[in-house]
Amino acid sequence: MNKKVKKVIEKSKLIKLRIDQRTIITVKTKEALQAWLLKFPQAKIIS
Repeated sequence: MNKKVKKVIEKSKLIKLRIDQRTIITVKTKEALQAWLLKFPQAKIIS
């Protein structure tokens, strides 16, 4: 994970992730975020 992703994880409890044009998911843990980013490498962190 890059530095921006690590900063977001440290500062927020819930992380919103856009995995495609219309799908946004919310994850709670660092492990869940890593799993989703492995499944969907094009995913972007919203907040």
